[in-house]
Amino acid sequence: MNITRILFLLITCQYYFLAAVQTLEIPKHMKSAAKKLTNICMKDTRATEDLFHGTKETGKLPDDNRLKCFLHCVLDKVGLIDNDNIIHLDNLFEVLPPEFLPIVEQLHTTCGTQSGVDGCETAYLTTECYIKTNPMILEMLFVSLSD
Repeated sequence: MNITRILFLLITCQYYFLAAVQTLEIPKHMKSAAKKLTNICMKDTRATEDLFHGTKETGKLPDDNRLKCFLHCVLDKVGLIDNDNIIHLDNLFEVLPPEFLPIVEQLHTTCGTQSGVDGCETAYLTTECYIKTNPMILEMLFVSLSD
């Protein structure tokens, strides 16, 4: 696993699970790695920041194909979705501190892979499940857009 992928996994998971561990502070260099990945996936999918603006207020992800493919891109780049569009959240067990493992296990057990018609929809439906399981995830999903 390359360093950028590990850094992004750690950043993402630390933000995802902030609700459980309130004292986490994310270093700037880790936020920078997440921002780079966000920029790559936004460019690849033609997603724009406008897609994300209303998300925190509504508590829901917009039903937009660019957003769906953005989520797939991120999951793909960090190795959490395979070529058969199965999400492997359990891959995070290798890189996360032990205090995060129960939360990852809960998301993994509760959501598994929410299959859609393609990889983009699968990433979207699964992310929606994560948000329903732990609403704090919604606030943390697009953190790299705000800095």
